[in-house]
This record gives sequence, structure tokens and C-alpha cells, in this order.
Amino acid sequence: MSESVTIWAMSQVVTEAKRVNRAQGERTYGWFWLVQVAAVIETALLFAAGAYLRDAEALTFAFVVLATLGWILFRPGRIVPVVVRTFIFVDVAIWMVPAAFTNSVNHSSLLSILVPGTLGSTAVVGLIGAAGFLISRGNQAAGKRVARVVAAVALAVILVLAGVAAATASNTTPSGKAIVLSATNARYSATTLTANHGTVTVDFTNNDLFWHTFTVPALGVDIRVPVKGHSQVSFNAPAGSYEFFCAIPGHKQIGMRGTLIVN
Repeated sequence: MSESVTIWAMSQVVTEAKRVNRAQGERTYGWFWLVQVAAVIETALLFAAGAYLRDAEALTFAFVVLATLGWILFRPGRIVPVVVRTFIFVDVAIWMVPAAFTNSVNHSSLLSILVPGTLGSTAVVGLIGAAGFLISRGNQAAGKRVARVVAAVALAVILVLAGVAAATASNTTPSGKAIVLSATNARYSATTLTANHGTVTVDFTNNDLFWHTFTVPALGVDIRVPVKGHSQVSFNAPAGSYEFFCAIPGHKQIGMRGTLIVN
């Protein structure tokens, strides 16, 4: 009798172990897995881009993203960390998807198309995974098949993007009469610009990961440039002194401002 009970108990343990392993296998490739993969890739890309561009703002954001990644990895299956991570995905997608499109249309450099494109694609994948996870109410086994399809499609999109970037990328040079201005590490290369009255041309390059602008409200000028992007604009400027600044929230307050003096 005791042997029968022992055998039955062992069989139950084996059955339960198989069930747990099967459940874990399902969780490995479900919506939650997709969120984890997207979060890891996004974090790595943000650190790499921030270090390469020497962009303190990007590196600071990368550390925030890393904290949310750790929260997800150490609290698996919890809804709150995924909700917080969803806001990060939304923020990255809002900035990076339009950046990749804008730089592609303007035939910017390979890096300026590929970096935001990859980040934007990863963020969108993370959003899909987070939505699936939240809709399933935190079920880590949910979305096993669809999540892998989404990951495969995202990889294909990134490969296509790389091809498009390589085909459309070009290097532009500013015209000889243009005022050359750049933004690096959330700072303008010059805070005082001078020009003669009449038609003024400004050639603006953004060397940071996130968007910057060259905005002169008094003259109706607003150049918005994404990562490694470049734009040139000509406008009419009467003699006078005009304030210019970056219109991205918070950037003017940290010092991205200057004066355009038109003689």
C-alpha cells in the first residue's frame, strides 16, 4: 500500500513538474516575453546611442529606462511595472518614429535613419506586447504564437529599414552664405549669431538623440530636427535683435537659447 502511495505521489510530482515546465515554456514566448525583449533591446540601444553621441540627456533617459527594465525582470508577471514601461515605450515611439520618417524623406545619413528607426520599431513592439499582456490581465502564458510573429515582423521591418536607409542616405553640405548652427549635448554651438538684414539662411544640425529646434518666434522661424538630422531654412529678417531657442519642453530652461543680431 505504501509503495502504491509513493508511486502515486511521485507520479503526481512528475506531472506537476511537467505542467510547470510547460507553463514556463509558454510564458517564455508570450506577451510578457515580448515586453522583456523589447525593453532589453531599447535599453541597450539608448545606452549605445547616448554613449556614441555623447548625449547626456539620452544617457540620463537610458538610466531611467534601465530602472524600469530591472523592475520588470525582478517582478515578473506584475502589471504595474509593465504599465510604467508602457509609458516609456510611448515616449520613445512618439519621438523616434517621426524622426526616422523625417530623416528618410530628407535623405539624411545612414545613422540618422537607422538609429531612430530601430528604436521606434522596438518601442512599437513593446507597446503591442504590453497591450496584449494587460488585456490578458497579466497572464504570462498569453499570446505565445502571436508574440513570436510580431517579433519576426519587427525584425523584418528593421532589416528593410536598414536597406532603405542605405539606399536613401546622403551627406549634405551647407551653402556658403548660410549661418551654420548645431546642437550637441543639449547645447547650441553658438549663442550669438549675426547676419545682414534681408534674406537670412540658417543651416541647423542636431547631433543629439532627441529632437531639437531652432525657433525664432518674432520672425516666424521654427526648424525642427531629429537625431543626426539636418535642415536649412531661409527667411526675411529686418535689422534688429531676436531671441532664438529650442522649443522642446525644458530645453530653453536648461540653456538652449541665444540671440540673433541682424545688422
